[in-house]
Amino acid sequence: MIKKYLPDIIETISKAVQIKTVLDTPVEGGPFGQGNKDCLEYVLSVADKLGFRTVNLDGYCGYAEIGEGDEIVGIIGHLDVVPEGDGWKVPAYSGALVDDEIWGRGTIDDKGPTIISMYVIKALMDEGMKFDRRVRIIFGCNEETGSRCMEHYLEVDEPITYGVTPDSNFPVIFAEKSINNIFLSGNAEGRGRVRLTYFDGGIVINAVPDVCRFTLNAEGMLGKVEMNKAIVKISKKLDSNGIKFTCESQDDWAKFVVYGKAAHGSVPQHGVNAVSYALDGLDGIIDDDFVVFYNKCIGTCVHGEKLGCFAQDEYGKIAVNIGLCHYEDGKFEVRINSRLPFNTNSQKMVDEIKSTVGDSVKVDLKSSSQGFKMDKDSKMIKALMNAYATVTGDYESQPICSAGGTYAREFSNCVAFGPEMDGYGEMIIHEPNERISLRAIEAIFNIYHQAYRDLISL
Repeated sequence: MIKKYLPDIIETISKAVQIKTVLDTPVEGGPFGQGNKDCLEYVLSVADKLGFRTVNLDGYCGYAEIGEGDEIVGIIGHLDVVPEGDGWKVPAYSGALVDDEIWGRGTIDDKGPTIISMYVIKALMDEGMKFDRRVRIIFGCNEETGSRCMEHYLEVDEPITYGVTPDSNFPVIFAEKSINNIFLSGNAEGRGRVRLTYFDGGIVINAVPDVCRFTLNAEGMLGKVEMNKAIVKISKKLDSNGIKFTCESQDDWAKFVVYGKAAHGSVPQHGVNAVSYALDGLDGIIDDDFVVFYNKCIGTCVHGEKLGCFAQDEYGKIAVNIGLCHYEDGKFEVRINSRLPFNTNSQKMVDEIKSTVGDSVKVDLKSSSQGFKMDKDSKMIKALMNAYATVTGDYESQPICSAGGTYAREFSNCVAFGPEMDGYGEMIIHEPNERISLRAIEAIFNIYHQAYRDLISL
């Protein structure tokens, strides 16, 4: 079935990936930057040629629609991406087809599955399906950095009746944990002849930093001697933790670049936080209030143990990701992205952190997104589970509670459904070398083909 559409799917994904859609300076008709504007217009132009009615909602988002009726079945994906980072084997915005895989940022998260969804609905149209409900494929442009696109959608257009977002895992996500962003900031003073003068790590708050940089400066002749000793000690400590790094130095300064392993902020335990391990490398060697604070209250923990906000329920432990960190001119800021068990909440977490860090550190709750649970026995969940099992033969997997956040929490009666699953090549998001195999495209297409047909007929 997919053979008829596969060349066009590959071309559309490839061209969409070639348009860099990170958050950027607003332009006319593009509140999230030129790249997002261009990509939205491109995908809507493809949808128009496929026979959909298309609408551009002021560059915030747009949609392709087919069918009639009062009810709307929504398929809600996003075209924006997180920054590419370093370490790509194939350029991040090439959209190149290499060894039967399309490479590039957005192939999995979320341009690829959103575009596949559009062609699935096109296939149903070509098969003569009668659409007694409207089917609306919504293309957002700000999912990774705040979902202001969906806020705008809900202000100016109709809410969906029910639907899915192809932006997580199979078989289906029946619950999503609450998410928050918390900023810690304060002043710090260094002591001794060798001092930390600059520290910076992270690209986005919801990803584990895979690189950070810091600079040390020495004062006086004795400081130059101490600098060499400090470099040796720091290097040994990083080596002992298996952390890769480079160091460039002269008599009175040293610049380190420390490398970790990127991962999605919802699963910080799957990464190696370059920020945390760099500061661990400075612990006990560089006498600085910031270094002392970080190692005492944060350290290399990923579940809030040192921050005093650890929590756990039947769906797992709290995830506390240090996504961004900056220190300069005696001031520091640490930006934390967390995923919460259902037995705690953002305000409780803030109160616990305040109790741990004391009055010298400012704790700000910058954003909080409430999670949700849906009934696993609802008609929609059962239909999606049945479609997945029928196509894959996997009748063992159960609905998932996810630490990730998707558009599902922006709407009523909406859940995340795919595309990630085992057995179809690496499905990497928020890391270098994101790509989607043609085998995965075929499997995703087939699952969505049955699932969307069944959803529309509920």
